[in-house]
Amino acid sequence: MTLTAELLGETSPYIYNLVYDVDVRLLFIECLDDPSDEEPSLRIVFPEVISYAESNQPDALDDELMDDLVSMDWSNENQVTILTCKKEIVLELTGKPFTEQIS
Repeated sequence: MTLTAELLGETSPYIYNLVYDVDVRLLFIECLDDPSDEEPSLRIVFPEVISYAESNQPDALDDELMDDLVSMDWSNENQVTILTCKKEIVLELTGKPFTEQIS
């Protein structure tokens, strides 16, 4: 099972919010069930981040459009690569990613 399938499950890949908090070394991605939703339903949390690198996709779509997850996979034992339509994020972490349902 891929990390994307494990964490995203049946939730859509539409990103409502993506935040990296350098002070607490945590990245979270909140996803919507449907792009017309106004409230996210799932939060994917990447705790205990040791390093964070982000680059914009050269062929990224208009910034006004909603971003969505393309893939999340382990690059090596402690490194995760997150690919969205607009950016690529590479995390090195000591914690294990997990999800939280948002009600």
